[in-house]
Formats: sequence, structure tokens, C-alpha cells
Amino acid sequence: MSEVIKQSQQFSSQNFLGRHIIAEFFNADFDALNKGEQLKEAMEVAAKAAGATILSSHQHTFEPHGVSSVVIIQESNLCIHTWPEFGYAAADFFTCGDTVNPWKSFDSLKEYLKAGRYNCMEVQRGSVNLIKDQKLVDMGQVQTALRITGGDGLSTKVHSEAIQMQIPEGYTAYTAHELNDELNQHITTIAKMKEVKQTKFQKVAIGHNSWWGMTMWVDDVLNVTERDEFVYHELMVHVPMFVHPNPTRALIIGGGDGGSARELLKHPNLTNATMIDIDEELVMMCKKYMPKINNGAFDNPNLNLKFDDGIKFVKEAPDNSFDVIIVDSTDPLPDSVGEALFTKEFYENCHRILSPNGTISTQALMPMRYDADIFKRSMGNIQHAFGKDKMFVFFGPTDAYNGQTSFCLGFKGDSHPKKVDKPRIKEFMKTANLKYYSYGMHLASLTLPNYVRSILYD
Repeated sequence: MSEVIKQSQQFSSQNFLGRHIIAEFFNADFDALNKGEQLKEAMEVAAKAAGATILSSHQHTFEPHGVSSVVIIQESNLCIHTWPEFGYAAADFFTCGDTVNPWKSFDSLKEYLKAGRYNCMEVQRGSVNLIKDQKLVDMGQVQTALRITGGDGLSTKVHSEAIQMQIPEGYTAYTAHELNDELNQHITTIAKMKEVKQTKFQKVAIGHNSWWGMTMWVDDVLNVTERDEFVYHELMVHVPMFVHPNPTRALIIGGGDGGSARELLKHPNLTNATMIDIDEELVMMCKKYMPKINNGAFDNPNLNLKFDDGIKFVKEAPDNSFDVIIVDSTDPLPDSVGEALFTKEFYENCHRILSPNGTISTQALMPMRYDADIFKRSMGNIQHAFGKDKMFVFFGPTDAYNGQTSFCLGFKGDSHPKKVDKPRIKEFMKTANLKYYSYGMHLASLTLPNYVRSILYD
């Protein structure tokens, strides 16, 4: 018994209607690929090897070469198309139920074709869960089990078993896209989806993962998770709040999950805490499904929550309106929603409405994941508004993204990131219930890796 077949026996079609093997054969024998009647007979043998009941079979031979053949079986079908001139064939084996094993068909055909190399995947089709509750389909759920193998035709060894996902009932494999196409990777999270909605501005999906907790994707890009959000939000808020010597008026632009508002409201001296977010539907979804992140911030009477365009708000705000501005937005990539919050004009208006010792922190980028020119351009725009000596970049880990993210800090007057009041921070920590930020972490976050210094300053 081949290793492929042996391992496939543990891959049953429970909770699925059928098993679908998509196979490619390389370096196959020319005559085996080009003789239509013999190939049709080989397909019939492959069907019988799987334990299938044949209903009919057909083949068509092309000129000057190539064959298409299909075997209709009681349990579904087997089909193949060949390119003899390339020694290549593409085949599909689809079977229903547990009475047949499509991998036996694969193995039989591989032997007939004398394929030197192959790769294939099995996809379980027809999730019973999705059929019973089709609202899950409307939410964008995908429930499947995927198994990928590859190898050579001289032995039956499986060279790699790359993926085998058994997805619990009610959960889905939600795949996040990367805004940087050159990464050539995606992050798939097994999550129980709570709601998927296209708002007026963006697609928002919220689900629960057994490790990361409540997780949100915005336009299919991973945005925030309950498990590690405190690192991002504590740095985003408390660094600028302690750089300013005595902030009483603070503005959040964006921050729809409520984490930044939660941290901002821990500061007792605030007389004006304003949050501007353009997407009310996103905020309401976060309020409903992610209460551990916002911790009631949206209902706090000390928060002035407005649903408006942050760019317009800043442009129309009077001079000297705020001591601290926190720009908690999506990534500033070209043609993205977040790009407009990282322009020279936007930063110039932020500089104007800040008080004489005002500070601003912005979500920047994960420089290891994006093109260095994008990162440098974003930093250059805030430097343009605040001055070369009035801009710092600081860093924090993002475990859900397996890397580091950066923040940009602009400051005015006597404020300086390295001149913070240590006793003030220690007093704040007594009641703030902080998990990451401290005086030591404040200073440590300002130390840049050499590769980032090279991007910014070389």
C-alpha cells in the first residue's frame, strides 16, 4: 500500500459530501499520454482500484496530440487532460462518501503514466455545516479540510504533508490578505465568525479564535486581536501622553476598536477626550463583539465620540485645540483607506491645532513587511510638518503578525520623548492596570534597530 493511500485513510469525508483530488503529473510517458483508448482503459482501471462503480467512459484524441478522458462513476467522476509534448497531465478525481478512496485512483493512474514527478491536493467538498446553515455562506465562511502532497514516480513516498485542517463545527478558515503583494503569503485563522459586513467604507469581519480571542479583519487584512492588542494601544497612547508635560485635551482619529480610547481615559487630568471615526458601523460592531478591548469606553461620558471625517475635522479645527493627537489608522499604503491620514497637508494641520508643547503619535508601518520607500515617505511627511529634530520613530512587537510595528512621534516646544517625568509615570501605573507600558519600556521603544535607522537616515 502506498504512503499516499495509507495516510489518506485517516482523512475521512465525515461532515463533507465528497473528496476532490486535484492532481498534476510531470515527466510522464509520451505514448501513455497520447493514446486515447489505452488512456481511457487506464482511467477505468483507476476507477475500479478506488472501489467505484463505472457507469460510462469517454475519450477524445486531439491533433496533433493530446487526450481528454472522463469516467462517470456512480460516486461521481474521474477526468484527465494531457499535453504529451510537455510530458504533463492534469487530472481530477471526485468521489462521494466513504465507500471509495480517490487516492487509489490517483496511485493507479500515476503508475500507468510513469510520471516522474507529481503534486496534488485533496479538498473536502460540500460542508454539511454550510449546507444546513447557509447564513454562514453569506458571512464568507469556508469550511474545508485540505491536504497537499508531492513526490516522484519512482517511489510512493509522500515528500511533504503541508496542510491538514480539521475545522470545528461552526468555525471557518478566514484568510487575511497582505497589502504587500510581494510577500506572497497569507495568514489563515480558524475562527468562529460573529459578523461579516460591508460598511459604507470597508469590509469588516469579526470572529473568535481559540488562541487570539476576538479578532477583527478590515478589508480582509488582519487588524486587531484581543490577545496582544494591549501592546499596540498602550504604546500608541501613553508615549505621547507622557511626552507632553501636562496634557488635558486629547484627540483620537480612527481607533474604531476602542483600545486607544480605553487607554486615553485612564489619564485623570483630561478635560477633553475626543474621538473621531468615519465608520460608525465598524465602531458599533466592535462595541458589540469586542468589549474586552474597548472596556466600555464608547459609553464613557468623558469621551466625546463623533462619527466624522478625521481629515475634515483637523482641517476645520481652531489653532491650539489639543495637547495630544493619536492617529490610530490602517496602514498608509498607496491607494489605501489609511493613506490620506499620512499626507503633508494632514500633518501640517495637526501641527497647527496642537498646543505649544503638543505631541502626535501615528500608527506607521511594519518596516520588515513593506517597501522601505513607503516607510521612509510616511516618516518624511511628518518630519516635514514638525521638523527633522522634532520627529521620533518608536517600536513595539506585534505577535499576531509575527513581527514589529512602528509608531511615529511628532512634538513641539519643550516636549521631548527622552525627557519624561519618571515619578509621574510610576504614579500613573499604580491605578492604570498596564500590561506593557512603563518608564523603562518608554525609553526602550525609542531604540531603533539598525536596519530601520539605515532606512530612515542613510
